[in-house]
Amino acid sequence: MAAGVSGLAACVSGRAEWLRARAAGERLAALAAGLGGDPVSLLSRGQGVEAFRHYPAGDVYDLSSHAQFYYHCHRDGEFGHIHLFQRPRGMARGLVPAVATGDTDAPCHLIAVGFGARGEVVELFTTNRWVTGEAWYRAAAVKAMVAGLRLAPVGPMAPVAEWLAALVAFYRPLIEVLVDERDLAVEAWRQAHPGRDEMNDERLEITSSRAIDPAADLAALVACAP
Repeated sequence: MAAGVSGLAACVSGRAEWLRARAAGERLAALAAGLGGDPVSLLSRGQGVEAFRHYPAGDVYDLSSHAQFYYHCHRDGEFGHIHLFQRPRGMARGLVPAVATGDTDAPCHLIAVGFGARGEVVELFTTNRWVTGEAWYRAAAVKAMVAGLRLAPVGPMAPVAEWLAALVAFYRPLIEVLVDERDLAVEAWRQAHPGRDEMNDERLEITSSRAIDPAADLAALVACAP
């Protein structure tokens, strides 16, 4: 990409990846326009959102790919975020956690998607292990799961799931950067706080983040065509 380019466009390398990202961005825009509402309203069914409650109840689970997501917020009045996971039964062969849990079906957290006051997507971020209680996979494994994400559950939340899958596909180059930064942040925390369990230290919650704007990011990507 050209000098001075930032955000998603700066993470895209080569024409093939640029073409893939542009197609994903255009698909995302079309799906967003056809949702019939913002993702937060659809996931919460237009009801008031209670702190820490999952929306929809029971989460959205794809029985074929074993990908899973839910929306929640940590404080009443907060705009909230989606947590997206991959369960082991849908992972490629050979992917094993660096830090396992007692649950053989413990998921891997792929990315969190933050929302603004109007239900618009505004942020991508990663979290430390204690936030979601996940099995911890190194960045290379997480990036493989992101690249292979399939999210097509049946039921009323299918359109939101399709939109979320398109969002991840569009922002995949940036998500890969964020996952790398997550591992670096956790390692830096370990070195700075000897004697503590860095993955379960509640003083470290958000491990990397970027503000996003899908329409602006697609326009910037198109403007810097290789």
